[in-house]
Amino acid sequence: QVVQKIKASGNQVLLAVLDGDSYEAAKSLGRDLSQMLPEDIRPRLCHVTRDKSGFGFSVSCPEGTKGTFQLSVLQDGPADRAGVPPGCWLLELNGDSVKSYSHTQLTRKLKQSGNKVTLLVASSAVEEFYRLRGLRVTAALADTSRLPFKVRELHLVKGPAGYGFLLKEDDCSSGGVGQFLWDVDVGLPAEQAGMREGDRVLAVNGESIEGLDHEQTVHRIRAREDQVTLLVIDPAGDEFYHSVGPGGTLCPGW
Repeated sequence: QVVQKIKASGNQVLLAVLDGDSYEAAKSLGRDLSQMLPEDIRPRLCHVTRDKSGFGFSVSCPEGTKGTFQLSVLQDGPADRAGVPPGCWLLELNGDSVKSYSHTQLTRKLKQSGNKVTLLVASSAVEEFYRLRGLRVTAALADTSRLPFKVRELHLVKGPAGYGFLLKEDDCSSGGVGQFLWDVDVGLPAEQAGMREGDRVLAVNGESIEGLDHEQTVHRIRAREDQVTLLVIDPAGDEFYHSVGPGGTLCPGW
């Protein structure tokens, strides 16, 4: 997959790299490697909830053009509180590129969004950085630290009655298959660690389980006899990241 992405990049490719020691340290701490890109070259993904005054931003674009939208942000308004930078450029609305939108079409899309919108935005400096290199800015590169949905790390120490949960393989919102947590027993280690029924497992002991089946995931969990660390996300967060990701592929990192 990595080779395919590099080949698909054409004549230029932007690589973010870590030396071996830094990679191992970040991995052991459960750091999101995608979030370690320098902040000054990253777009930002923001989730804005409307209040009685609106979303707290206005949109301007050069007359007669499409896809070029700059945002003016109301101080202390919903957009400002969600982390939308003043004067930034709008790249995506609810996971869809605005490149082909007219101002009228964008206004209609905003009205159809209801009370919540997710914006992929970039400052002028970030937009110029990618444009001069012929690179497309995508949500996969974005700073997601201001989004309302977070992954959770659960550390469980096995008790006399076990961990107190069941693992079930089921369909994901993305259309694939995932490993989900169910039958969380009251008072046992899983519940005490903050596990909720319906959480999807993303990683076990710091290693992604993407591509693993149910049996392989169970084996990972049992690899350490008396304790395990799980990275999980709840159903609302899982659905959110699927809906705003490019082609449904954006996922919170670990």
